Amino acid sequence: MKAKILIAFLLFAEISFAQYYPDESILLARSAISGSARTAGSGGAYGSVGADLGSVGINPAGLGLYRSSDFCVTPGIKISNNETVYDGSHAVATSPKFYLGQAGVEWTKILSKATDKNEVGFGNHALRSITFAINFQAESFYARSQNFGAENMTHSMIDNYTEYMNSTLQPISSYPLEPQLANAVGLIGYDSIHGNYYSNVRAPVQQAGSIETRGYKNKIDLGFGGNINDKIYFGVALCIPLIDYNTVTTFSETNPNGSDSITHFQSYTLISNYHVTGAGFSGIVGLIYRPLPWMRFGAAYHLPTWYSLTDYAGGSITAYYDTVGYQIPQQNYDPLKYSLRSPMKGVISASFYYKQNGFFSIDYEFQNLASSRFNFGSQYADGTKQMNDTIKADYGYLHTIRAGFEGSYKALRLRAGYSFSSSPYKKGVAMQGDPEMIQNVTAGIGVRLKHFYADMAYVFGMTKDISYPQASDPVNNTYLTHTLLITLGWKFGGAENGTAETKKKRYSPPPPPDNGTDRY
Repeated sequence: MKAKILIAFLLFAEISFAQYYPDESILLARSAISGSARTAGSGGAYGSVGADLGSVGINPAGLGLYRSSDFCVTPGIKISNNETVYDGSHAVATSPKFYLGQAGVEWTKILSKATDKNEVGFGNHALRSITFAINFQAESFYARSQNFGAENMTHSMIDNYTEYMNSTLQPISSYPLEPQLANAVGLIGYDSIHGNYYSNVRAPVQQAGSIETRGYKNKIDLGFGGNINDKIYFGVALCIPLIDYNTVTTFSETNPNGSDSITHFQSYTLISNYHVTGAGFSGIVGLIYRPLPWMRFGAAYHLPTWYSLTDYAGGSITAYYDTVGYQIPQQNYDPLKYSLRSPMKGVISASFYYKQNGFFSIDYEFQNLASSRFNFGSQYADGTKQMNDTIKADYGYLHTIRAGFEGSYKALRLRAGYSFSSSPYKKGVAMQGDPEMIQNVTAGIGVRLKHFYADMAYVFGMTKDISYPQASDPVNNTYLTHTLLITLGWKFGGAENGTAETKKKRYSPPPPPDNGTDRY
């Protein structure tokens, strides 16, 4: 894709803007299926279902569907499996990690009982209930390991460095850290007679490397919702995302013959690290309309997210020759503070119910990634323009469809779901084999008692993408994830089992489904 090619040719631009930032905007805009095990088990399609803390970040209007207060916590484990193809060679890396997927509490105040009237208004008793909630959720949990390696018969990564340097011919101190490190240990030399740089590493070379990614994108949601006449449900949420993302790339080249007879080169290992931390703020407004007891429609508008971020980057190198070895410990760039505005997001939802036996739901989510905007400050105005122009030219609308099912029998709940997220790139931009589409298949089971409930969900995810650990040769990835979530919750206060009046008039109209009663 153009953005990836830009990384290749502008790897050594000032503070390496093109190396990280276009993909970082996608990283922070996208979210995995997360939240409670109930929401995740139904494919995350909870935009019009509600009455679950996992749905607050999708459509806070779902808070209006609560009939009691609720507390729950969701630990999880994620096992990622990454298969790479690098220059025709295959490798597999597995990485398991435990994490906190969700924890939250909501308080519901019942203001009036349901009646058999179907009017919607703001007169006496029109507002049936209000709900306040605070919820922590791991929107994305990064735990990925990539291993790759092959014998390169044509060129070394050092050749990529010198090719770029000879196209600009600046003093070595003007280049970024990686070529400076390579020069300091003798991998790059300078011919003062001809006025150019040259490589002391000649093909063939045995290449090997790894990319270790760790971190999270968590979010704290402060939500408020209400119920008007059991027909219209509304909600708003203040969202505070928290970011901590770290990637460490290790790349080595070894002379397969043991040593070069001219340069005496044997091997080197270059380690580069990139770490971004920060926080932001956003908001969500949502509505759910219930025209019939068995049907609901929802809509939510997610405001753009404004991030304040800080990047830390650096590297180290070790090189060996026949009679000598060199090692330069960790060298770091100065921290870079900047801002990012992620685009707004819209969610349209529908759900359909069969008495008390379950529901089917579907969500459609859209987001214009081309409207992401970086601001690196006046000092790096050219880099800011470069990144924003790249994003505008290459990125398009991100479309996500989620569908879910839940069936109930007495206290037992069974769930299944599917989600598909399209490529973030415009048509014709992505390279073959690099669509970065994401698919998830989910399943879940739960038990709902009068106060206590427990849910378990399994989420299987798959995507294909390309990594660029060096300037020209790509690593093709098939990335599979297995996530297990377990939610334990407790309902308290409110109208957990409905009043005598609502039981008699269940279908004129029925009270909204509750996290514990599940009246459909």
